[in-house]
Amino acid sequence: MVPGVSLWLSKSLVAAVSKQLGDGAVATANLPRMHKALKAQRPDIATWSAECTNLSALVVADVSSGWESLAEAWRNTLAPEGVLLAIGGGSASEASRKLLCAGFTDLHQATVGRKLVTSGRLGLQP
Repeated sequence: MVPGVSLWLSKSLVAAVSKQLGDGAVATANLPRMHKALKAQRPDIATWSAECTNLSALVVADVSSGWESLAEAWRNTLAPEGVLLAIGGGSASEASRKLLCAGFTDLHQATVGRKLVTSGRLGLQP
């Protein structure tokens, strides 16, 4: 088991997320257990705040309400072509729609256990 991973957080979910993070600055939002697991592997993982800047990746919980305002705040802290990874248990098509409508491209999805990991790269902004 990965150090710091609680029993409900599978090693395969942590691995699926960590392999998409890249080398730059990374933060997590609203995922304290995932944050702890990733920080055990990579001490430079930050907790997201609106003051974060130039993130290469941001790992977030899938949200069903307030998505538009959160997506805008998250998008503003990502570097050009930064990656947003949303972890949730909802519909794959709904997760894709949310990321596409928020301006993310190059979408990827993977089902890991009961969780859906949807990632998208921040498209170039006009």
